[in-house]
Amino acid sequence: MKDLLDFKNKKDRDDFFIALAVILLFFGLFFGVLNSPDIPDEIQAAVPTILVSDSDDDGIPDDSDNCPNIVGDYSNKGCPADKDKDGVYDVDDKCPGIACATTNLGCPLDIDKDGVADNKDKCPKIAGVSSNHGCPPDRDKDGIYDKNDKCPDLAGTKENKGCPKIKLNKEEVTLLNTAMRNVEFQTGSANLKPASTATLDKIVKLMSKYPKYKLNIDGHTDNVGDAQNNMQLSRDRARACYDYLLSLGINKSRMSFKGFGQQKPIARNETPEGRNQNRRVEFNLHY
Repeated sequence: MKDLLDFKNKKDRDDFFIALAVILLFFGLFFGVLNSPDIPDEIQAAVPTILVSDSDDDGIPDDSDNCPNIVGDYSNKGCPADKDKDGVYDVDDKCPGIACATTNLGCPLDIDKDGVADNKDKCPKIAGVSSNHGCPPDRDKDGIYDKNDKCPDLAGTKENKGCPKIKLNKEEVTLLNTAMRNVEFQTGSANLKPASTATLDKIVKLMSKYPKYKLNIDGHTDNVGDAQNNMQLSRDRARACYDYLLSLGINKSRMSFKGFGQQKPIARNETPEGRNQNRRVEFNLHY
């Protein structure tokens, strides 16, 4: 009998009770059997419920309606439909098919607003991309985001700012380490001594062997004389080496030069030997 009194809408309920009332009224008037023991108690008790309260007029009686003042759905016990059962009604739910936190209009939380839900975002506080699980782009997948990666297409290390470690054989390492002593200039000028070209020619061969490597050429001086003049001299000497390598076919996009003057000594300037070591041009390979 309980199933008989469950209705999906107000019209079905009203139609049932009206029909029941008419039948009972007919029996009561013409046969005097309204209170007959032959009529089930459930039927007799149902007659007064024709006036059942339904505040939101959604066809679900208030005593069975979990949201008596909001027009709702029979499938959600009188409340508006909530397909994903997350407590956010479908009319307000921006993600009606995904059960999730109610603090984001029914959608998964996304603190960094990058479109990747926090529960799937490996970098929930940094805007990223879905292809990298919510973290910033990392094309080479080396764990260093492209914005901080000097070699975004080559997997490298954090120590090398995202670039691979330079790999040279023993002779090549020795060449670069000794070049700063073997490349010499005329006193007080940026004119290369003839003997220096032999070392620079070897650097050209090294650059040709490793076409992906780039070269920084850094000029340095001792502390004798005016600091500003030393800065210019160190730059000119680095530029002289750059121009020589350029003349032998090394593309300018693979080289850079800079002068540091007396700012970065590697030995004491108080001795002739120390000053001699500080007057140098360094060659540093990188990606």
